[in-house]
Amino acid sequence: MGCLTLIMLIPLVKLINDDFRWREVAVWWLAAMAVCAAGIAVTQEGWSEMLAKIGLNMLLLFYMGAGVVLYTAIKSHKLINPVNSYIGLGDILFFVALTPLFTIKQFAWLLVSCMVFSLMWWYVVRAFKRYPKNVPLVATSGIVTCMMIIFDIITG
Repeated sequence: MGCLTLIMLIPLVKLINDDFRWREVAVWWLAAMAVCAAGIAVTQEGWSEMLAKIGLNMLLLFYMGAGVVLYTAIKSHKLINPVNSYIGLGDILFFVALTPLFTIKQFAWLLVSCMVFSLMWWYVVRAFKRYPKNVPLVATSGIVTCMMIIFDIITG
């Protein structure tokens, strides 16, 4: 693990904080995280491997997005753009920024882990607050990502 991995924690922690506080994330922090992720991927595996990971993981995100659109269309009996209704653009860009770091299998597990952790967060908050308006997906997913990065640093 290089210095870049530790540096990536800076925008990641800032994104987590901002999403918890304001339910908004700044695009420049997402860009900083994306640059760090790309830098890590290039230095560890090279350009071709990084581009292959980005391509496969973007395909997975596309299929998931198409599934969300299909689900919302069936649920509401009309075609709805889920961005800003069900998921924020910052949430999408957060996952796009992580695409260079993981193989397709790791990325799928990351997405599942993030969604499960987000649901757990929602249930805990719901126990203390009537109904949370929304889930800070970048924050909850960022916590899972931080834990993965720290675990990777510790285990080498």
